[in-house]
Amino acid sequence: MNRKYSLKDNREIEKIVKAKKSVGNRFYAIYFQKAADFKVAISPSRKIKTAVQRNYEKRVMREILRPIIPRIGGAHMLVVIKPTAVDLSFARKKEQILYLINKVKKEIS
Repeated sequence: MNRKYSLKDNREIEKIVKAKKSVGNRFYAIYFQKAADFKVAISPSRKIKTAVQRNYEKRVMREILRPIIPRIGGAHMLVVIKPTAVDLSFARKKEQILYLINKVKKEIS
């Protein structure tokens, strides 16, 4: 995923969370806000045991999001990775994220 799609500013991330628009399931939670461009912040839970595992989950999430960015449209999102997501296969992770992204697209439109 290209760096221009990263959401790094803590104030912007805080705005997204305070907007209280979210979708989620047992594995992921996505907070979102409508915007002109697409930006995403990925935050694995601290309950995921080691930093190596947290970084791995972030890499997997970026790889899942990379090909679908053009279809998402304008939104700022915060993706929270819950500890239960660690046990999923890549295909299952992708399926869960695509399901939640489709819910976000419906709510933004």
